[in-house]
Amino acid sequence: MHNALLAIAFLAVPALTADDKQVVRELQTKELNVTPAREGKAGEPTEIKSADDLAKNAVLKDAADDVKKLVNFDTEKLLVFAWAGSGQDKIAVTDETKDGKTVLTLTYTPGLTRDLRQHVKLFAVPKGAEIKK
Repeated sequence: MHNALLAIAFLAVPALTADDKQVVRELQTKELNVTPAREGKAGEPTEIKSADDLAKNAVLKDAADDVKKLVNFDTEKLLVFAWAGSGQDKIAVTDETKDGKTVLTLTYTPGLTRDLRQHVKLFAVPKGAEIKK
């Protein structure tokens, strides 16, 4: 019986193929030396299109070398969200393909707590992706 359950569970999980690669990757900032922004809006990211632009960005200038290792700027760009808000604020970036192009949808969900926190979220996305506003 135990083996039958394992077999069913194994068959129920679809295998990932090369076509199932993630289009949007969130980069963890915990180990990066990012500088919280004094200004910025949660739903308005800064687009970093080259490794040279990393050092020019106030949020990422001290983490530029580490971020270069995480993003392939030949095929990707980096979306930098930096803002102050509730500790429960959330940002999501989802993708869909329309007419052969990747379209990104940005979703900001404000938190309900009244604690002011600095937030920095980084997302690596395809270089040619369009952001739907």
